[in-house]
This record gives sequence, structure tokens and C-alpha cells, in this order.
Amino acid sequence: MPPVTETRKDLATRWAEAAQSGARAAGYCALEHHSGRASCTRTPGHDGPHRDYYNGRTSITDVPGTQWSE
Repeated sequence: MPPVTETRKDLATRWAEAAQSGARAAGYCALEHHSGRASCTRTPGHDGPHRDYYNGRTSITDVPGTQWSE
């Protein structure tokens, strides 16, 4: 049997990758905000800034939530 050359990923990395994979499967861009507290919930390949419509709202009536550009 050939030697295993890849290293095991830690649990936090595996959780983050699984969350991003799930978000992409649900039809989201899923690019993570630099603070780590938001990820883009717009469709993949969208035009304009990234937005997380669920996190970062100060009140229930706020529409954009967290918005950022790369």
C-alpha cells in the first residue's frame, strides 16, 4: 500500500468546508466575509457586492444585512 501523503484536517476546517459546501448546494455564493461572521447568500456568479441577508441586520426590517466587496 502506498504511503498517505495528505495530512488530516482539523475539525474546525472540516466543519467550515462542510458549511460552505452545503451553502453552495443550496444555491448560495457562500463567499465568507473577512470577519468570519457572514457568508454571501446571493446566487453564484452574481454581479455587485456580496451580501448576507440573514446576518448583520440591526432590525427585522433591514434588508441587506452584511454587505462587502472583494
